[in-house]
Amino acid sequence: MTRVLLLFILGAAILMGCAQDDSPATSVPAATPETPSEATPEPGAAVAGGTVAPTATAEPTATLTPTPLPPKDLVVCLGGEPASLYLYGDNSVEPAAVRHALYESPYTSLSYGYQPLALEKLPNLADGDARLEAVEVNPGDFVIDAGGELTTLVKGVEVIDAEGQRLLYDSGVIRMAQLSADFTFQPLVWSDGTPVTAEDSVFSFRVARSPGTPRVDNKFTMTAAYEATGERTVRWTGRPGYLDPAYMTNVWTPLPSHQLAEFAPEELPGLEEAARAPLSYGAFVVDEWTAGESIRLVPNPHYYRAAEGLPHLTSLTFRFLSDGETSLPAGYEECHILTSDLLWFDALPAVAEAAAAGGLVEYTTTAGIVEQIIFGVDPAAAEQSWFQDARVRRAVTHCTDRQTLVDELTYGRGAVLDTFVPADHALHPDDAAQWAYDPAAGNALLDEAGLLDTDGDGIRNGLTASAPFTVTLGTVDNPLRQQIAERVSADLAACGIEATPALVEAGALFAPGPQGVVFGRKFDMAAFAWISSIAPICDLYVTANIPGPVADGFIGWEGINVSGWSDEAYDAACGAALSLLPGQPGYEESHQAALRIFAQELPAMPLFARLRLAATTPDVVNFRLDPTQPSELWNPHELDLNVAGS
Repeated sequence: MTRVLLLFILGAAILMGCAQDDSPATSVPAATPETPSEATPEPGAAVAGGTVAPTATAEPTATLTPTPLPPKDLVVCLGGEPASLYLYGDNSVEPAAVRHALYESPYTSLSYGYQPLALEKLPNLADGDARLEAVEVNPGDFVIDAGGELTTLVKGVEVIDAEGQRLLYDSGVIRMAQLSADFTFQPLVWSDGTPVTAEDSVFSFRVARSPGTPRVDNKFTMTAAYEATGERTVRWTGRPGYLDPAYMTNVWTPLPSHQLAEFAPEELPGLEEAARAPLSYGAFVVDEWTAGESIRLVPNPHYYRAAEGLPHLTSLTFRFLSDGETSLPAGYEECHILTSDLLWFDALPAVAEAAAAGGLVEYTTTAGIVEQIIFGVDPAAAEQSWFQDARVRRAVTHCTDRQTLVDELTYGRGAVLDTFVPADHALHPDDAAQWAYDPAAGNALLDEAGLLDTDGDGIRNGLTASAPFTVTLGTVDNPLRQQIAERVSADLAACGIEATPALVEAGALFAPGPQGVVFGRKFDMAAFAWISSIAPICDLYVTANIPGPVADGFIGWEGINVSGWSDEAYDAACGAALSLLPGQPGYEESHQAALRIFAQELPAMPLFARLRLAATTPDVVNFRLDPTQPSELWNPHELDLNVAGS
């Protein structure tokens, strides 16, 4: 099982109306051979029979010149300058923001789901453009084992067969499930006028998996085949045993093979045409890069949606500023959009003040990082734990004023969690158990569990008659976690629990077991964050993932269920969820069952989801900060400015 990482993403056509002269035209008789023409006398000249009346001078036809629309030059301010725009080069948030405008993403990941963008649709099992089939696997073939790791099929490897049963492989041919999916790209066109083809995506896949590519794309290791099946269609096939709930995203952003295929993958990061001025099939193309200052983009004349009047902007400029940590960055007045990588969340009061004055619009959303306090339910080095009894874990949660904690640390923008996904998650169960701040209820649960203050010193006893309920609350030494630890410690004192904050250097706290505090299961309580994803990571708490020595029946010290908590019903629900794919019967129900059990049993006390902050000027249109879309610049083709006269 791969360890989950800890932490602490032109112009519309103008219809012109011209005024027309609606008076009837005057007909002048033409000269004919029978009637010789005579010179036309000047008005007022004497002629036979009288004087020619003066002729009125015709009014000139009015021609209206349309008033040109004012330019829409939008400025996005980033927290730094990209080192490169190469697709497999600099992977920080700043170049990713620019690349959204150059390479329209095949899909988006909005609101805990996926949506097609540069693809015509996302494949799914119901439509038949994704398939889960039983295939024969031979000795020596690459497979995904029962723990989710890539391996070769040899004797002693545990796999899950096509019927979903665990199998310790011995010999011969076996059948395993294999997933595949078909993708069709929109009619994209490179900025030099060359159509984007399926081969461009396959070329990108080959580059991604090359040892010469600096940025490793782990998706290719789980890929058995990626091939073009038509002019704009590709097919992804996974390794046998790989049940990827995000299979509909296993498609590679095209690179221009007609331009770059002659170069070796290791040459591409240094090429001007790959790193500084790449061809684009997105809404914009690089116009100018001023080192240390800005990158200016202009509309791609070959953008496939140009007939729809997209993009709306005349230009899109990315300026590089330095973040202000607790204040607005210097030079922010020149920006229409301040991205979340530029604004520390501690700058929220300054942003709110500017918003109240009408200069900015504040945007906040969850950031995919969940803060919690893990209970040492079954520590590796202790015979007993204060937290083996679920009543004690619930009591601690009742005794902690999490709402005040959230209000203080998120300036009132956050929300208390009841499980390991935020409440706005698509799979969050509405009926998950909640343990509101209620010290009286917490004290009652502690009494019920037999943890009493027998000597009147204000600290409960219980594991033995003389053992005081004294624990340590370990966390990394940073201001956020220190505030959490101090607040929780003060709250628990009112319930007769002495929780002493222990600030530990991150390298020691998160070192691999058995030496590390967290992964060695050497803690009473530990405050840290897990990453939250679109598919709930329920295997964070399954019994099979408890770290410990293999000789004692554990998975090994790479396990991630550091609480040591074990629950058969939870294991069954999570196992069912992980064996299914989105759209299959039982997928949602199994995930929600696991989330309910977690909320009821509390192997960890959920606190809040971290937030990210962005801001725009009031004239910016179609800006959207989303909890699961990594970058807020995901829709540059839709961004617009309300400009006077437009």
